[in-house]
Amino acid sequence: MVPHPIERLRWIARAEGETAAVLAGEAAWTLGELAVAEPAALLTASRRLVERLPGCGPLWWACAHMLATDDPIATARRVAAQLVSDTVGDRLADALRANFTSSDWLSATVPVDTLCQALARRGTYGVRLVADRDLLRPALRALGAVAEEVVGYRIEEAGAALDGAAALLVEPSLAAEAAPGPGSGRGRLLLAEPGVAAVVGEAAARSVPVWIVLGVGRVLPPALAEAASELAGGDLAPLDPSLVVTAVDATGLAPIDEALARAECPSGTELAHRGWRPR
Repeated sequence: MVPHPIERLRWIARAEGETAAVLAGEAAWTLGELAVAEPAALLTASRRLVERLPGCGPLWWACAHMLATDDPIATARRVAAQLVSDTVGDRLADALRANFTSSDWLSATVPVDTLCQALARRGTYGVRLVADRDLLRPALRALGAVAEEVVGYRIEEAGAALDGAAALLVEPSLAAEAAPGPGSGRGRLLLAEPGVAAVVGEAAARSVPVWIVLGVGRVLPPALAEAASELAGGDLAPLDPSLVVTAVDATGLAPIDEALARAECPSGTELAHRGWRPR
């Protein structure tokens, strides 16, 4: 007997060890089925999902798409396909090949989902991975299957990981082109796992270029990104945008401002609305 969509959504909310893309794709399919069976429950279910997993950018992206559609099954199919066929790993592999040699060391922070995809296509680089203790071991296992050599470092050892590195690769949990402040242009909002900001700062101090990797669903409208930041609290931390100038997205290497301007996501007004969020 197939579980009710609500039961499957509860499983998604409790899942551990799955990539953001897998969670978001499963959520899209399940929300599509729920929208057909119980359309009135779609908004509440979407809110509960992002409340449970606020740091998962692709989940916000998928929920926003599902809330904005009149054809939930077709939209679920399209959203899931975009996540599964994400080409950013290919573009990252191309950029690495064009800019570095096999003797170069790359530093990276978690998550490493897109980096693993890139290295599966061209795994001739050594990687120095910097992460908190709890996240280090599973990420090392994933990279170990595709990289030439992998060495793990804790956050407090970032200096050693960055010494002589060709670049630092960071896949933020989510990103947005932030609204302008008084008398200023548009800004950037980059949110990542706690500890990543310190690694980025260390990279800047050592003149190691920082590349931001933006897979499908990572770039959100500003209101959604701010809502995610508020709900996630200490589980997400902002990166200093002035230390990052280069991004890798579906177009390849691009200035970060151009990449953040390509947020292909509905506004998600219902998800961003403050009235339902816990205080």
